[in-house]
Amino acid sequence: MKRIQIDSHISLDGSIVDFETTHWDVEEGELITAGFLSQDGIVILQRLAMPQDEFAERVREEMKNKMKPWYAFNKRFEESFCQLEIERDLQRVEHEAAFMALKTEDLLDHYSQLCDPIFNEEIESFWNAWKKTGNLVFLSKIVRHNYCCLAKEYYLKLRRIDNIPPNQIGILPSSASIEKRYIRGQLGFSVE
Repeated sequence: MKRIQIDSHISLDGSIVDFETTHWDVEEGELITAGFLSQDGIVILQRLAMPQDEFAERVREEMKNKMKPWYAFNKRFEESFCQLEIERDLQRVEHEAAFMALKTEDLLDHYSQLCDPIFNEEIESFWNAWKKTGNLVFLSKIVRHNYCCLAKEYYLKLRRIDNIPPNQIGILPSSASIEKRYIRGQLGFSVE
């Protein structure tokens, strides 16, 4: 497992939690990435060869050290993989897509500036490509995607919970710069 720490100074009353898995159903999917955004910064745990049950335990330990309340978009999804209760859901209605939530809240420009490198449905393909080749670029894109998910949930939290107008919500750094500055080196890429 790799623990990626991304420095940031974010004002937040709790912690945002976001997981990447190989399938939305806990019976069919594997938990492979767990991200946490709090006033202490961003921490992303990336599973490597660790068995899934051991990784899930490490995720629960990390969560228990994060300030509450915990927020997630579609909290039932994260709860099914971590077996812990998440207090606040950023999803307004069941089956609401994150894209539509961002559009409804006039936050699409915020999200588009993050430069998300992959879509949710591509996570399993990138995970399998990493397992087959050992090429860290595949993991780097999964971690970068997780950063983008944490950021969009942060935007939704500010808009939906804190009622901050979109034009007063600051934009977080592009995921490309975060990947280059933090993710690749902490995953084990040689930094030049």
